[in-house]
Amino acid sequence: MSPTSYNGRRVFRAGGGTTASMVGVTLLFAIVAYGAYRSGGWNWVSISMTLAAGVLGVTSIVESLVLRIELTDDAMLVTDLTGRKRFAIDDIERISDEKGGPPAILLKDGRWVKLPSVASNVGNSVRAWLRHR
Repeated sequence: MSPTSYNGRRVFRAGGGTTASMVGVTLLFAIVAYGAYRSGGWNWVSISMTLAAGVLGVTSIVESLVLRIELTDDAMLVTDLTGRKRFAIDDIERISDEKGGPPAILLKDGRWVKLPSVASNVGNSVRAWLRHR
């Protein structure tokens, strides 16, 4: 396969709106935690909001920055917080991106692998990419 056989979009990431909303929710948790602490000291509300802002909020921001699907000439690379997974183009049978569910690829060994929801047009691009194998 020549490197110029597929000229479509190759990298799919969460949009800037996703990251901005994660930052907004994290700030909201932090503001509520601060307000709860100021009014009553350390109690279950201030502690839980602090944990939500610190753990869940920061993790979601980092994940929105790291999460991506990349189509190379010979493989699909899926990167998330747990690492990078590589699926050879010859091992992928097809992609399913039905409304209401995350996209998933069917491997030739019969396994379905769910992909992260990073963009709405992943399915069409992957189908075009698979036609050029």
